[in-house]
Amino acid sequence: MFKMPKFRASVLVTVLAIPLAGIAAATLPVVANAQAQAGGWRKEVADKVKSAQDAGQKGNFNEAIRLLKEAKAKGSLSPQEEQGVNELLIWAASSAKDQKLVLQTVDERLATGRVTGADLVRKLRLKAMTHYALSDYRNAIAALDKLIAAQGSATTDDLIMLGNAQIALRDFRAAAPTLEKAVAASEKAGKPSSTIGKLLEALNSAYYETKNDAKRVQTLHRLMAVAPKSSVFKQVVSAYEMESNKDPVVMINLYRLGASRGLLSGDHYAKYAEAALDLSSPGEAVTMLEKGMAGGAIKKDDRNNRLLADARLQVDRVKATLAQQEAEAKAIATGEPEAKLATAYFTLKNYGKATEAAKRGVNKGKLKRPDDLNMLLGIALVEGNKAPEAKNAFKAAAAANEKMRGVADLWSTLST
Repeated sequence: MFKMPKFRASVLVTVLAIPLAGIAAATLPVVANAQAQAGGWRKEVADKVKSAQDAGQKGNFNEAIRLLKEAKAKGSLSPQEEQGVNELLIWAASSAKDQKLVLQTVDERLATGRVTGADLVRKLRLKAMTHYALSDYRNAIAALDKLIAAQGSATTDDLIMLGNAQIALRDFRAAAPTLEKAVAASEKAGKPSSTIGKLLEALNSAYYETKNDAKRVQTLHRLMAVAPKSSVFKQVVSAYEMESNKDPVVMINLYRLGASRGLLSGDHYAKYAEAALDLSSPGEAVTMLEKGMAGGAIKKDDRNNRLLADARLQVDRVKATLAQQEAEAKAIATGEPEAKLATAYFTLKNYGKATEAAKRGVNKGKLKRPDDLNMLLGIALVEGNKAPEAKNAFKAAAAANEKMRGVADLWSTLST
């Protein structure tokens, strides 16, 4: 599942860099000209500000902060003095990572009523991000609401921060639509798949917490396309076990996808092997039992050793009867014998012959499970480096069985 602390930190690194650089660039010219202005500045204040600026430019931000506080202690500041002192103090406090001082100074600037336009937007964004960095999510959201109102719409980074803050506060109902917008905006903005993947993980959590199973499965599909990994695949498997009532045809095609992408883990190996044996594909069972045992997912006990030995014997029988099966299948007008032949070739990893038999079976028709044969055809085409051709087979599988639609769509998305 999604880990909030790691995600929060990565988002802040992305969002904070822009406003802070903008503040520094906008503030320094104002201060540098402070003493040259005709009016509004007292010499004792301007001298302190100039010394603070010099200290900050040398990287001595704590000294700059000390001098600016002394400037503020000179008495009531004129509007020009207030702006110059506080803008430089925001810059120095940001550089010194004194977040509480940043907030205090930004609030002081906003309270004057003289902060407007683009500068107001910058200040509100900095306020939102600083509250966020302090894990003060409620105030971060309040600042974001004002920011969005001030600029008329939310940027991609605004939506990311808002959705993340809502997740942190466990306001999952509010987070779900925010994160949907954040994902769409991130995709449009060309954000890296790592960022989009983290957003989708957060969205997955929101739908899980609100018990919106349909949206959650859709989100898991999107995660598989953007950031496929074992933890995501495990959730997909659990969802389809419930949705299909553990239909072996649905599940084996999902396990085949996981195996092709290296996403199987834990009990997937044993379940894949069991489904393969149920569906007369002992070659797949042998592969999964061997991999599961080698990786420690399947125990090397007497029962499993006997199961592996029996699966190997079944593979030998398939090889021995293959020519007879092919002759009989070609002679029969219905598609079911071709479907069995296609499975036999598939289990032996002869994907070219599996494709030929599957195509004949589909054309002949009268199949018990047309979704099964179309899925096998699509996967055999993918394995034979003919992925574009597989798309129609996956579409046919989805049309033949609504329970297969999601798995077929996953194969189509990830392979074609």
